[in-house]
Amino acid sequence: QDDEFTHLYTLVVRPDNTYEVKIDNARVESGSLEEDWDFLPPKKIKDPEAKKPDDWDERAKIDDPEDTKPEGEWRPQQIDNPDYKGKWVHPEIDNPEYSPDPLLYSYDSFGVIGLDLWQVKSGTIFDNFLITDDEKLAEEIGNETWGATKVREG
Repeated sequence: QDDEFTHLYTLVVRPDNTYEVKIDNARVESGSLEEDWDFLPPKKIKDPEAKKPDDWDERAKIDDPEDTKPEGEWRPQQIDNPDYKGKWVHPEIDNPEYSPDPLLYSYDSFGVIGLDLWQVKSGTIFDNFLITDDEKLAEEIGNETWGATKVREG
């Protein structure tokens, strides 16, 4: 948020490997841990054996060889390239390093919490961290702590 008021930030990580981000108990983002974050190696990688053919022409337009230069500043007219094959797409193969992890969301222990912050103005304060496996409890405690502060801020 870009203001000077107190806000509640919530990250919900679920056993189906989905997540939800809330600000002030309202969802602002959600998705899949595996698809949206780099926890696992990618499923597909560029085929290291594949090379773009030497005769592959990716230029959609070329100078018209029939165009002639008039008096003064001139640039050749552009025409469709008759040899254009489109952008070459590097083929992908299954990544041998990839294997799905149904327990991606699960950790044996949460001993620490880390914040990676970049701020322009000083004075930001973070407090009241809660790690729980009870979404309802997190929302209730959020309303009790952030909610009470929010009411005082007007």
